[in-house]
Amino acid sequence: MVKGFAADKSEEYYMKLAWVDGEPQQVTLFGIQGDNVKIGTKPQRSVRGLRCEQCGYLELYAV
Repeated sequence: MVKGFAADKSEEYYMKLAWVDGEPQQVTLFGIQGDNVKIGTKPQRSVRGLRCEQCGYLELYAV
C-alpha cells in the first residue's frame, strides 16, 4: 500500500478526482494558509469507482 491523498482537479464545469502519492503539502500565499495543497510533479492516478445500487457502498480504485 502507498500513502497518499485524493485531490479534486477542476476542469471546466465538473470535478475530477485524482490519487496523489505522498503527504499533502499546504500552500501559503503571503503567509496565509488556505485549503489548497501543492501537488507539483508528484505521481497522479485517475480514480474510478463502483457503487452498489441497493446499499450505496462505494469502492474507489486508483488506476
